[in-house]
Amino acid sequence: MRKLIVVVALVALMLLVVACGSSKPPVVMDEPVPAGAEGAQVVELLFNTKDIVPATVNIKAGQKVLFVIKNTDPKEDHNLVSPDLGIKEILVVPGQTARRLWTPPSTPGEYPAGCTIHPDIRMKFNLQ
Repeated sequence: MRKLIVVVALVALMLLVVACGSSKPPVVMDEPVPAGAEGAQVVELLFNTKDIVPATVNIKAGQKVLFVIKNTDPKEDHNLVSPDLGIKEILVVPGQTARRLWTPPSTPGEYPAGCTIHPDIRMKFNLQ
């Protein structure tokens, strides 16, 4: 009888830990356009299982950009990262569309970007 009480207590404790342990905020699957996006260059990116489309994006240096990033990969998270451009991480879960404002540096050039979760998924930004 004592073993049964111990087992029931452990199961109850495990359920309590699982129920209370999630502190992540819920994911918004279709994020709204952020405030301040008026006049921004819209850059639409599509993540799939193998790449980012388009693989090259031309942007005016120093001009505000609105990223609209859709993840069509049915199973995997993806992120957009470019340390050279100050893009730390824009994470998109399967089926999510993320929208973020960003202002690139004013220095023209070609800058690499990609998904750090899947290092073979790369792209580049051409700042003009």
